[in-house]
Amino acid sequence: MKNYDDFEKLTCTTKIKDVKDGYYAFDDTVFYGEKGGQLADHGTINGQPVTDLKWDGETLYHQVAGELHDPITMKVDARTRWINTTVQSAFHLLDGYYADKDAKIVEVNANPENEWYIVDSKQVGADQLRDVEDWMNNVIHQDIHTSFTYVKGSEYPDPAYQKYPLVRLVHFGEINTQPCGTCHVNHTGQLQSFVILGTEKVSAGTKIYITVNLATNDRLKKDDAALKQVSATLSAKEDQVVEKAGELVAKNKTMKKQLKALKKELMGMKAKDILATDQVINQVQLDDPSEMSMLAPQLLRQVDHDKLLVAQVGKQTSFAVISPSGKARDVLAKFQELGTVNGGGSPKIVTGNTDLAVADLIQVAEPLLRA
Repeated sequence: MKNYDDFEKLTCTTKIKDVKDGYYAFDDTVFYGEKGGQLADHGTINGQPVTDLKWDGETLYHQVAGELHDPITMKVDARTRWINTTVQSAFHLLDGYYADKDAKIVEVNANPENEWYIVDSKQVGADQLRDVEDWMNNVIHQDIHTSFTYVKGSEYPDPAYQKYPLVRLVHFGEINTQPCGTCHVNHTGQLQSFVILGTEKVSAGTKIYITVNLATNDRLKKDDAALKQVSATLSAKEDQVVEKAGELVAKNKTMKKQLKALKKELMGMKAKDILATDQVINQVQLDDPSEMSMLAPQLLRQVDHDKLLVAQVGKQTSFAVISPSGKARDVLAKFQELGTVNGGGSPKIVTGNTDLAVADLIQVAEPLLRA
């Protein structure tokens, strides 16, 4: 564990201690396997990429694609180590901030593409978010030294830790001290940046989205590329994207209303054609199952005898039973005896969709509707 006291220690030379199911344990290691909220390191052993890391008690086992032989040379990927470590240290500092506010962090996520923590309060306003961000960046600027001490588990006051021979305490000056076995920055200036991106109310309180250190660089590049792509798609300058997107949404809503009106008019024309045939069974051409729900009510207001409308829309059969005599639900029940049918309605009109064939629906419905 002492190697984890200096997160910048990325290399070591050691020997194989144990081999188990293709995984290697060593006399020493600089790798950290996912545990305690910190993600696993990446890197190489004897030049071979590490494909997995897993803990067996306090022993870390390492996997590579090939075989390993002594001597063992390890090299941890520096960028991944920095990303994983800095956000972990940020969570400790935030614990200190919220302790002074009589609040508590109840859950964290260190994934660099989606870093967040949940504080046990639903009342988190813009002023508090600014205060958190300003406080964290002030701690970064102060460049407070991190220290580690070890105490016997039997002497530690928390019973949960008394089973361990040693308990490692992480100290960030006077801000926060707590037991933790993960890597941490050597001084708070190494966090470099802390930004709050937004919040979301959740059952446990408020989820606060953040970005720290090199994860901020990656997010900035990703978001900038997305902004440029959207800007090009909208043929708008980057500072006009929000305005143009708003105009596009408004235009889309208007077009949807116009399309709905046109469809209603088209269904009215189809209704006239159906009424002209005076048939009990009508097979119609539809582009979308929702059109059946527009067509059927128009017919109900005008027909004087029972009807079945059926349409093949893709792989689904869309149907409507129009029954001034009140048999619609009875016909639906017969359909449901044949197989899975989604739909419902009143005794005078039901609509729905099914995988059943058009011919099967007609065979069941026609005798009932003609009776």
